Amino acid sequence: MNKTNNRTIPKFISALISEKIVLAIIFLNAFVFLSLDINPKIVSSYPWLEQVDIICVCYFILEAILKIYSLGIKEYINDHWNKFDLIIVISSLPILLEPLIPDLANNLSWTPILRMTRIFRLAKFLRLGRLMRYAGRDGALSEFRVSIYLILLIVTVNFLLSLIELPKHIETVIDISYGPLLILASVAILSKILLIAQNIFLTPYLENEYGDGAEAIGDITRTIVAVLTWIIGLIIAIEFAGFNSFSLFAGLGIGSIAVAFAAQDLLGNLLSGAALFSQKHFVIGDYIKIGNYEGKVSTLGLRSFVLESSDGSKIAIPNKIINTEPIHNLSIREKLNGEISLQLSTSLKSEELNASIQIIKEVSNNFPLINNCRINIDEMKFTHNISITYIVNINDINKLLPELDLMNIVPTVGRKLYMKIFEDLEKSNLTPENTVLFVQN
Repeated sequence: MNKTNNRTIPKFISALISEKIVLAIIFLNAFVFLSLDINPKIVSSYPWLEQVDIICVCYFILEAILKIYSLGIKEYINDHWNKFDLIIVISSLPILLEPLIPDLANNLSWTPILRMTRIFRLAKFLRLGRLMRYAGRDGALSEFRVSIYLILLIVTVNFLLSLIELPKHIETVIDISYGPLLILASVAILSKILLIAQNIFLTPYLENEYGDGAEAIGDITRTIVAVLTWIIGLIIAIEFAGFNSFSLFAGLGIGSIAVAFAAQDLLGNLLSGAALFSQKHFVIGDYIKIGNYEGKVSTLGLRSFVLESSDGSKIAIPNKIINTEPIHNLSIREKLNGEISLQLSTSLKSEELNASIQIIKEVSNNFPLINNCRINIDEMKFTHNISITYIVNINDINKLLPELDLMNIVPTVGRKLYMKIFEDLEKSNLTPENTVLFVQN
């Protein structure tokens, strides 16, 4: 809290109770509480956990004192959340005596020791409740709101049940399920933290390295990390409940095999997609040919990629096809080959046929959109068949006709060449009614 209404405090002291630091201490305290509450015996292996808990209590006391000094007691209490914080601070004061309780119990035969333990646990539980103040906002913790509320619900129910005398078998079930439930709820928070970390650190790298394919690679990475996180969390929860996770998974082996067979296509496509993105066989916008399919890559996905063919239709192709079919990336070529076929009527006289062929050669050799061409007169059946094979420089076409995409270059150039030949033949002395022309791309 940097600005106050009544009294000012030094900036370096004010920085100690800034919202970010307060939130970090609350999370640290929540971690310690959950660790000690799930397994009280853990303190024998990690005695520093109790020391950290006491430090957190001292920090919350200091925070309350500084806020009260800065705002004044009346303004401080006007905020309902501050009232809740003050109750927590007051109830936490006996925590400072907790390390002395065992000695007092042994030396003075203090009978209400169990009640004191419950009071201490209540005070810790109330400190955990401070998370509600921040989780209810639309800030950074809003992403974890559901998981935080779930943890608070689990702890609250367990605390209330601990105040009631329950049958032994019900207490056993509660003891077995309490820890694993908290572990799984914590895994949900960890999973979201890892997702945020990926968005902050990994996504910019992928966008810089893979461009349009970054989104699909990121989806695959997020899926793998989430699955591994939950598998590890599930194993820990099962082991904590006292069961052998290996034996449990082995017992589910038959079902796992069935699921594996059902999911093999999905897994195959995912793995092939990962290989596709990492090896960069092609990216969005490339014109490729794979198997019997040819077109421009319009979408890259987790399970499939989409090709847009020359007629505008779209074809979704499973990623695993890259394992069985060769990939021809036509976008990396500098030149394209095209061909058109002309059919001249057999009713043309020899002079007219020679003149027509000469016009076709002249137009083709001087046509600005092609670099080189070859003209063949094929076997005559019912017409004079003339084929024109031409070469197009992609960079030249991009300069002359920048609106064309790669898959439309060859048909567009072929159509323009045909029309130019047809126009020049029309202007010649050939008899129009004796001239029949067709184009076959």
